[in-house]
Amino acid sequence: MRKKSLIYWGIIFVLIGLFLQYQYAYFFFYQEQQQLFLLTKQYAWDTILVPGGMASYIAGFLQQFYLLTGFGAFLTSLLLIGVGWMGSNVLFCISGKQKYWINFISLLPVIGLLVLHTSLSYRLAGTIALLMCLIGWYVYLSLDSIRLRWLVGVLLLSVIYLWGGSVFSLFVLGLIIGDGILNPKYRLWTTIIYLVSYFGWAIISLFVHWTGDIKDVILPDSYYEFAEGVNWLYYIWGFYLFSLLGGYWFRKKTFPLKWSIFLSAISLGVSFYFIPRVQNKIQLYAYERDWYLRNRQWEQIVKTFKNDLASVQTLNVLNLALACRGELGDKMFSYPQNGAKTLLATWDNSLMSALICTDICYQVGDIASAQKFAFEGFVTSSNGNVRLLQRLVETNIICGSYQVAEKYIALLEKTFFYKTWASEQRTYLTDSAVINYPEYASRRLSLQGQGIFAVSSNFLQTLKQLIDNNPQNKLALQYLSGFLLLNRNLVAFRELYDTYYHTDAWSELSLSQQQAVIALEQDSPGNWAKMGVCLATEQAYGSFAQDLADKRGYINFVEEMAKNHGNTYWFYLMFKDRGGVK
Repeated sequence: MRKKSLIYWGIIFVLIGLFLQYQYAYFFFYQEQQQLFLLTKQYAWDTILVPGGMASYIAGFLQQFYLLTGFGAFLTSLLLIGVGWMGSNVLFCISGKQKYWINFISLLPVIGLLVLHTSLSYRLAGTIALLMCLIGWYVYLSLDSIRLRWLVGVLLLSVIYLWGGSVFSLFVLGLIIGDGILNPKYRLWTTIIYLVSYFGWAIISLFVHWTGDIKDVILPDSYYEFAEGVNWLYYIWGFYLFSLLGGYWFRKKTFPLKWSIFLSAISLGVSFYFIPRVQNKIQLYAYERDWYLRNRQWEQIVKTFKNDLASVQTLNVLNLALACRGELGDKMFSYPQNGAKTLLATWDNSLMSALICTDICYQVGDIASAQKFAFEGFVTSSNGNVRLLQRLVETNIICGSYQVAEKYIALLEKTFFYKTWASEQRTYLTDSAVINYPEYASRRLSLQGQGIFAVSSNFLQTLKQLIDNNPQNKLALQYLSGFLLLNRNLVAFRELYDTYYHTDAWSELSLSQQQAVIALEQDSPGNWAKMGVCLATEQAYGSFAQDLADKRGYINFVEEMAKNHGNTYWFYLMFKDRGGVK
């Protein structure tokens, strides 16, 4: 029986691991950067010496390994199977006999936790604390002497509170129910002993200011970054309490092995199918896109983009990828653009927005704005953010603020995976080293004149200054031209054309720029070629104008125009909804 149980949980481990790796690999990569885990004694003591600190420290230690491919899925699956396995052992203690239904019942809360582990709001510490609770139950229920149980129970209650946090509420209720089942004549004394201990720790916590809110002491809210979704953990905790009662009530019932396997397979199959489908597709794609952005995999960003995944943020990243590939001017209107915010959106105080904004500004050359977004994003993140800290190192080196950069480098050198990168940055803490490093040297050129003070309060002026500072900064020109076209500001585009075309900054027109020139000079086709418009673009406009005249009376006029000309600036100029994407 024990061997079959091991095989059962081994199979579940493999299935959950494969599911998580297939559906949520990029989610784990994104989760990894949501903290700054320092390998120092001070950080360890500061984390551990609060209620629930040990669970948080273990969670942070494990989470840093999410950076390695497959480790996020592996560690999460291992934790979930640990919870399931210990849950089955607890039910075995209650029922007094190993039964096949125990494994299936223990699987159900594991599926509930699987849902939580696909949410960014849920903290890994919640599952580690729950595992502590189950181990405590198992140790407690394995003891025979009631007086020894009381002594061990009070000790375990204290340890689980100090290490796991508010899960000790579940632990105490489980002890009362478990002893009430196994030792009913001592039920009153058991309840009194554990409730006194329970409220004693709660009062101590509030008195010494370990926590400022009683909910953080007794409720599972502390295992959530935000309140959204916390009810799901209440259900899981409640299920464990009812399963203790059920384990006793059904201790004499038989349950065929084939039914346990069948119901387990159905439960897993349904969860694997529905969990990713009830979540926001754009949000799930955001994690994949963030990984490509982090590693500058511009081709993958373009390749994986789909129109049904369009949002302001996804278009921000897509347009950056197009610009870095030198394709923004040629392919921009092949995608659902709608206003200048699809090039650079206003920061909405979210971490994802800060990551995108700082990357766009850094690539374009607006180092001051890149630093601003990195700093504000890092400050607003609850546990720090390694990637934003790296950006603060880069921008301060480029700006010549070497002492500030060294301060951030020292922090990163205390991490496990980023200490090598941080140590390498020390080699650039001099002007001569920066000049000899192409990435930093090219961006330092943007700091001439007023560039060092450029912040995105007026991004168009910033872009113009960047072009003036460094005519080889092609991204700045692509973005400035793109902003004007997306805003339908052809007058400003004409001024830009007159100022920079046929200079070192702007040698030839992209496709969308040629189409904008035709829009400006509709009445003077003889000027088109002189202004840089090629024959193919002229012919394309002839086709557009012909369809515009021939199909104007169609009921589905806009749809007909979109079929053949939806990827042109002329279609955007005339027909594109100005309401914007969400």
